[in-house]
Amino acid sequence: MRACTLKLALVLPGLLFPAEAQERAPDRETRLRGMERHIERLQGELERLQTREQGVLGQLSRIDAEIALREAQLEDTAIRLEELGEEIEAREAIAVGIETMQAGREAYLSFRLREMYKQGPGNSFRRSLITGEVEEFLEGLRYASYLSERDARVIREYRVDAERLRGEQAVLIGERERQQAIRNEAERARNRLVAGRRERTGFLTRLRKDSDVRKSALGELEEAAGELTDLVDDLATGAVAGVDMHTFRGLLDLPVEGRISERFGQIVHPRFKTRVPHPGLDIEADQGRRITGIFDGTVVYAAWLRGYGLTAILDHGSGLVSIYSHASVLLVEKGEKVLRGQVIGQVGETGSLKGPFLYFELRENGRAIDPAPWFR
Repeated sequence: MRACTLKLALVLPGLLFPAEAQERAPDRETRLRGMERHIERLQGELERLQTREQGVLGQLSRIDAEIALREAQLEDTAIRLEELGEEIEAREAIAVGIETMQAGREAYLSFRLREMYKQGPGNSFRRSLITGEVEEFLEGLRYASYLSERDARVIREYRVDAERLRGEQAVLIGERERQQAIRNEAERARNRLVAGRRERTGFLTRLRKDSDVRKSALGELEEAAGELTDLVDDLATGAVAGVDMHTFRGLLDLPVEGRISERFGQIVHPRFKTRVPHPGLDIEADQGRRITGIFDGTVVYAAWLRGYGLTAILDHGSGLVSIYSHASVLLVEKGEKVLRGQVIGQVGETGSLKGPFLYFELRENGRAIDPAPWFR
C-alpha cells in the first residue's frame, strides 16, 4: 500500500498537493482566457472587414484576419488539449491505483475462501470443544470474530472501490471523446489555416505582377498612414505621466528582440520599389516573438487597423504615444494600464506585405519622431 501511495504521489502531485496545483493553474487559465478574448476580437474584426473594408488592403486584411483567427483557434485547441491530457493522465493513474488495490483484495478474499473450505464449517470450534480447553476456545472465538470483521470490511471496500472504478472509467470515456473532438476541431482549423496561407501567397504574387494593383495598393497605404495620424490625434488624452518618459530618453529597450531593417525617414518600399515616407522602425523578428511596451502607459487602441493589421497604441502621457503594428496576437485591451516591459502581443504579419515583423512608431504631440535615439 505504501508503494502504491508513493507511486500516486509521483504521478499525481496535483491531487496530493492541491496548493501546488493551484499555483500552476492560473498560468494556463490566463492563457486560455486571453486566447478566448483574442478569438472573439478576431471574429468581430473579420465580420467588420467582410462588410466594410474594400480595395487591395481590404482584401489583404480579410485574408490576414482569417489566418490570424485560425492560428488563434489552433493555439486555443492546443491549450485545451494540454489541459485535458493532464486530466486524463491523472484519472488513468487513479484508475490504476484502484485496480491495484482491488487486485490485492481479490487475492486476499480468494485465500480466505480456500482456507475456509479446507477447514470446513466450524472446524476450529469443534477442535476446541473436543480438547475441552476453554481458554483456547475463547481465543479461537475472538480470532474468528476478528477474521469475520476483516473479511466484511474488505468486501465493503471492494464494493465501494468497484463503484468508484466504474465511475472513473465512465468519466475517462467521456474525456477521451472530448479529446478526439478537440483534435478534430484542431485539424479543421489547421486545414483552413493552410488554405488561408495559400490564398495569401497567391494574393502577394498577383500584387507583384500587376502594376495597376500595385499602384492601387500604394495609394491605399498612403491613405492608411493619414488615417493613423487622424486616429492618434483623436485618441490623444493630454494625460500627464506619473514619471515623464522624456527622462528615460536613450535608456529604453526595443519593443521586440530583433534587427532594425528599416529606419525612420524616406525608404524604398520593398514591394513597390518607390520611395515612400517611413515615420517609424521596421524590426525584423520571428513569428510569435513577444512584443513589450517600451514604457508605462495606457492602451488607447487595440484592434485591427487598415494597412497595419493588429495594432496596439499606448499613451505614455506628456504627449508621447507609441504604436505597435502587424501583430499576430494582442494581449491587452483598450483602457488597460501597462508597465514598462509588459508583454502586449506577439509578432506577426497581419497587414504586412513582407512577412513577419514589428512596425513601431513613436509620436510626440501627434507628430512622428525618430524612435532610435530613445533606445539603448
